[in-house]
Amino acid sequence: MPGPGRKELRSARIKAEATPGTKVSPRFLWRGPIEGINDTREVKHPEMQVGIFGGTDDIYIPKLAAELEFASTEATFEQTPDLFLMAGFGTSGGNRAGSAQGASGSSVIFTLILPTSNIPPTYSCTAEVGDLDSGSTSGFAEVIEYLLVDELKFEFKGGEAMMVSASAAGRQGTATNAVGTYSAVGTLVSVEEILSGLGSFWLSPVGSGYGTGAVTAGNILAGNVTFKPVWTRKFPVDAGILYFHTAVYTGMEVTGELTLEYQISGTYGAAGSAGQVEKWRSQQPQLIRMGWPGAAISEGTTVTTKLFQIDLPITWDRFDTLGDIDGNDIRVGKFTSKYNAATNAGGRGTVTIVRQGTSEFSGA
Repeated sequence: MPGPGRKELRSARIKAEATPGTKVSPRFLWRGPIEGINDTREVKHPEMQVGIFGGTDDIYIPKLAAELEFASTEATFEQTPDLFLMAGFGTSGGNRAGSAQGASGSSVIFTLILPTSNIPPTYSCTAEVGDLDSGSTSGFAEVIEYLLVDELKFEFKGGEAMMVSASAAGRQGTATNAVGTYSAVGTLVSVEEILSGLGSFWLSPVGSGYGTGAVTAGNILAGNVTFKPVWTRKFPVDAGILYFHTAVYTGMEVTGELTLEYQISGTYGAAGSAGQVEKWRSQQPQLIRMGWPGAAISEGTTVTTKLFQIDLPITWDRFDTLGDIDGNDIRVGKFTSKYNAATNAGGRGTVTIVRQGTSEFSGA
């Protein structure tokens, strides 16, 4: 007789949908903590006065929906591109598999552009989530389709791996089939974690271009960046369904913060007449580049190293009062990124990810 489920035997399997909302059979596993699908269907109790305190137990369900949390886990070069694609980032060539480089496409570049006036393609996924029990190799799984990311956050701190978390939502949560079996055997993805301490930063005035003005090493101790796409999920009255029919991209909010040493270091430290606190006070827009390299890609490629890089135009919203880390003074600055006309094609910024081989979630 099958026993109860086990936390260690949970898994989430993800795959890109060819048509948004049309389920596919996921095979590749998401590496990270699994919390399961949250079925958020609405259950309504009609208000009534029928001579009974509280009325009767009549109920109905007018709307289906579901959510899936990607709990905070180590960010990798291999699995982060698909989170960006589900968050409304269009690739430079409109190809969710990225641009293959070198011998036999042994390296792939994802050039992920924050939308400006262009409408990005909708890159949705199907996810199957569940666990295996002690008496079965099939387990019990639930499925969510038309899965899109509503919030994507990256956190980095010296001496640690970069962490990523995401909130996603889709049409509905249902059992994969009558007995809740996975549609395919799970396959682990080979990944490499992005290490915060290997990062480099550039801060430059608008007009000088991304990647100029390298920040003097040791000025930035930690930070985070959050992307919040806005999806309008449309519930029609002419399609014979209770879940949303179409998700329409309508915008994106980008915010973040950096923890800076409170020292005078030219234009890159927090303090000083040319420092970042004064740039906040004068509301000077800047271009920030944050880049983290990974292992070499040795198969004779034209791109030879893994990379996770974020380019954003930013302005500081505020700086917190003096803080400290073990007695060492710091200032934490919070920024917002919006379109800057002077940066031309990079007006809202670009995320570049170089990994080895194509995305498993986008393939077979």
